[in-house]
Amino acid sequence: ICGHLDRLDRIFERMLLEIRPDVVLLSHMMRHSPAYVSIAHRWGVPVVMELHDFYSVCERAHLERVSGELCSGPEGGRACAVHCFAGEDDAPGKSVLRTSLFHRAVTEADALVVPSRFVADYFRDIRGPGSQVHVIPNGITLDTGVKQARERPLEGPLHLASLGALTPHKGAHVVVEALRMASPLSARYTLFGGITQPYTCELREVAKRVEGLEMRIYGPYEPASLPALLADVHALIIPSVVWETFSIVAREAMCCGVPVIASRLGALPEAVREGENGLLFTAGSSSELAVLLRSLDADRMRLDRMRSGIRSTDWISVSERTSRLEALLEEVWAVGVRQTTTDAEREETEALRALLAN
Repeated sequence: ICGHLDRLDRIFERMLLEIRPDVVLLSHMMRHSPAYVSIAHRWGVPVVMELHDFYSVCERAHLERVSGELCSGPEGGRACAVHCFAGEDDAPGKSVLRTSLFHRAVTEADALVVPSRFVADYFRDIRGPGSQVHVIPNGITLDTGVKQARERPLEGPLHLASLGALTPHKGAHVVVEALRMASPLSARYTLFGGITQPYTCELREVAKRVEGLEMRIYGPYEPASLPALLADVHALIIPSVVWETFSIVAREAMCCGVPVIASRLGALPEAVREGENGLLFTAGSSSELAVLLRSLDADRMRLDRMRSGIRSTDWISVSERTSRLEALLEEVWAVGVRQTTTDAEREETEALRALLAN
């Protein structure tokens, strides 16, 4: 780990000296060195760090332990070593070093950009009061001028869909179980996105035993195809069982005129105005979702009302997000570096690296 980070640090510093930027934007730190912040500061260059997930505090990115439990944080690296990387060579040392390095990067960056209030609150607690944490929602690439408000047929099976990778933490199994509990209910459940095994096979086997359910699974899709793919979908379900930090798919669905049913977890409630453009249910609660789906099936006009409740302000375009980000970069550049790494902090980091290397 130390040698890998050292190589990245040297490459970054060389690039910094060649380009001589006014400000550095770190869009994602996965597989990169957290020391980029202190290196840029050493050369008088301010840094804006974007945090799209929890990778800076969780190597698994979702604050989810290997057991499936939600995690509140690394606890200085101790929680990571015990719950996620137990048995690996020098797991405690690696976890403590990683946590220390990323904590320093997050606290020293001149500004953080996050996609939701939920993420902003989490990292403000780490950075302290008065810290520069800016909420700039992620933009969507669909034509955002007018939502696609095509009428959905009120008769026939209730057509539900989910978007995104088919992995356990995305929670499609919660929907299948809810449909089993809601049976007999005539429903179609269509899943669009990357397929992972054996989870997908397990879903298919369970779905076969659900009376009245027709489940279809497709692979990856292009966002531009979503208006056509969702044309006859009554509602999009986002049944995540981990703390989502934003949810682009919720905004994409709404842009296509499809209301959203989502877990009441993480940043998802920020996307859904309950009863107006969608509904919320307790994460992981198939029984609560089953009751909700039965009520929607009995009152299809409620779906129409929620579709009408979708506003064009429920999402922003990529160009609007870019404009907001550019404005922030200008602001940070005008102020300059707010904080630099002290000699004592550099010595502490080197001591940690040396300890791990030995």
